Amino acid sequence: MNKTYCVILAAGLSSRMGRYKPLLPVNGQPAIVHLITTMQDAGVDHCIIVTGYCADDLKNACRTLDHVSFVHNPHYASTQMLDSAKIGFRAVPDACSRILFTPADIPLIPVSVVRELLKCPDPLIYPVCRDQKGHPVSIKKDYLEQIISFNGNHGLRGALDSLPVDPAYLETDDPGILMDMDTPEDYQKILERI
Repeated sequence: MNKTYCVILAAGLSSRMGRYKPLLPVNGQPAIVHLITTMQDAGVDHCIIVTGYCADDLKNACRTLDHVSFVHNPHYASTQMLDSAKIGFRAVPDACSRILFTPADIPLIPVSVVRELLKCPDPLIYPVCRDQKGHPVSIKKDYLEQIISFNGNHGLRGALDSLPVDPAYLETDDPGILMDMDTPEDYQKILERI
């Protein structure tokens, strides 16, 4: 059976925020729980969370959720997003046909965008708002191995750009696909949007 997995990166130090971003409240629950619930409501079968900093606190926040598993980046303080992504991608099982990928600090991704991404057959799809690429990125499972073995420049973006496919774009007018919370000011904008 072909399943859809979502890989969510939550390993970072949240240094610019000053507080651990995945556990900040969004809509009355931790941001990570809000994001996982969005994915599941849209039809994603399973979420893989890549932990690092505050791993035990994160797992505890997600303890009531089903169809969630965790993999750990022990070198989270000294590695890049691509390294954590590779750890998450290695944990995706063969029964999976498509992967959605997003950092944990983009909590307002709308259910409708995820549903549309799951319907699109293209091998690589970016949601786009106002000509800006957002998250989650949709990747066909066939291309994961090439991302995992990528050793070039520009991190995860370089790995995605190296794939031998033309990306497709899903247009949306919802800026939630772009709104990350790197700083307290970003977080305030997210709270205002809610």
